[in-house]
Amino acid sequence: MPKQTRMSASFGAFSLGTILASAAFLLPLVAAMACQSGASGVLPPSPPTGLAGNYQVMYSTTTDACHLGVVVQPVDRFSSIQVNGASLSLSSPCVAGSWPGTWDGTVITIQYNWTQVSSSTCSWQMNEVDTGTLDPGGFNGDASLTVSAIGNCGPGLPCQVHSTFTAVNCAKATCKPLTCG
Repeated sequence: MPKQTRMSASFGAFSLGTILASAAFLLPLVAAMACQSGASGVLPPSPPTGLAGNYQVMYSTTTDACHLGVVVQPVDRFSSIQVNGASLSLSSPCVAGSWPGTWDGTVITIQYNWTQVSSSTCSWQMNEVDTGTLDPGGFNGDASLTVSAIGNCGPGLPCQVHSTFTAVNCAKATCKPLTCG
């Protein structure tokens, strides 16, 4: 019968203790070495899984240097948000097309660009940037709309309209009925 080698209980415990102590020493060392690149060492948060969905977005104008009427204000809308990593894509059932957006773990930024015909000799180029932060019911923030002239539009352009907005997640709250037009 072959002879079995036995370890003493204290030797086995010492080996396990040595391994645990070594791991406790090496983990912070490895983490410190990983941060030598000058980065903060903090991993960016991933996009929230609850960001994708349907939203009712409502705006309230705070300043209007354009004075061009309602068509030049940020417009209340329904939006559908699709999430792909840090990139967002927004679409609306009332408007053809989609708009790009980003999410950096804290701030949501959405960019809308379109042209509005004012007359046979003038169109307005609209560039809107909405920047907001996530809250339990959706997200809210500020909108900045810049209006530039295309053609002969007269004086006063470019100009800006600033608003605040609230985007309510329709899965978490009751949204008013959708009306396009």
